[in-house]
Amino acid sequence: MYLEGLVQNGIEIIECKDSSSSWKKFLALYKKYKKIRGGHDLIWVGYSGHTLVPFIKLISNKKIIFNALGSLYEGKVVSRGQKGLLGLKSVYYWLIDFLAFHSASLSLVETNEQKKYLARKFFLPDEKLTRAWTGVEKTKFFYNPTIKKTDIFTVLFRGAFMPESGIEYAVEAANILKNKNINFRIIGHGIVADKVKNLIEKYQLANIEWITEKLAAGKLAEKMQECHLSLGQLSNHERLQRTVPFKVFESIAMKIPYLTARNPGILELLKENETCFCANPADPEDLAKKIVELRNNPELIKKVAESAYQLYQKELQPVQLARHLLDIIKARGWASLE
Repeated sequence: MYLEGLVQNGIEIIECKDSSSSWKKFLALYKKYKKIRGGHDLIWVGYSGHTLVPFIKLISNKKIIFNALGSLYEGKVVSRGQKGLLGLKSVYYWLIDFLAFHSASLSLVETNEQKKYLARKFFLPDEKLTRAWTGVEKTKFFYNPTIKKTDIFTVLFRGAFMPESGIEYAVEAANILKNKNINFRIIGHGIVADKVKNLIEKYQLANIEWITEKLAAGKLAEKMQECHLSLGQLSNHERLQRTVPFKVFESIAMKIPYLTARNPGILELLKENETCFCANPADPEDLAKKIVELRNNPELIKKVAESAYQLYQKELQPVQLARHLLDIIKARGWASLE
């Protein structure tokens, strides 16, 4: 989204990428980079390129913009618990992050809460980090008024089943509502999939449709937009204090009302009862109560979905996201950008 937005703002992009495996990627990138011969002002390192940033710092004296979102440590250790023997993996991931964030001139992160966390965790000065909303690929996820909603009020949960997702609370809510003429459509798989399967079998839930296969973008968007309400992250997990999942941008771009656990990260972007709805974290009873309330108030969810859609249109398009970044770059004098 940012590369698209940069082009829309008149910035020329010179791609230098490689899909080689292991260390061969670094050698291939070095050879490709040397051919550019300095005909550029800044270097952009994409999402998940934590190991690449220190390498770029070694071979170039240009300013480096790193689209980090968050830290490798947070994704591997805080979310997945991959600490390794004697915690050695934790140290390994921390060191990669430390080198990446200190090597980059500026790192883009999800929220201001994320910014505070990374500054503390990796001893970073404020100017090394900036909040930058993720956005969405609008050619894949866009509002299509011709897509009809399902006949029965359907609640969507879409995404990876990570510990912080709170998918189990959605299943518990489905059990509470199984006799209320409300269906749930779950699209995803992941670490806690066995827990989901066991709960569905335990409660014998016929009101859940679970799609585990990977859908093409067009089909995924269609399946999502057929639903009346989209659920966000639902747990009471540390990571939710500072993250904004991709599916929030997808949901508001397709004008699907969004219901999430009440957490600081998501509420930096959205406002409760204005551009989203909120329930208590890790509380299936409150979640179920909120779903019924919204099912019975179609005008309210239509109004909030429209407000979120207008926010997306006005502030979260690629051209606007990139413009925010370019203003920072220009203010720091890193490039004229004329």
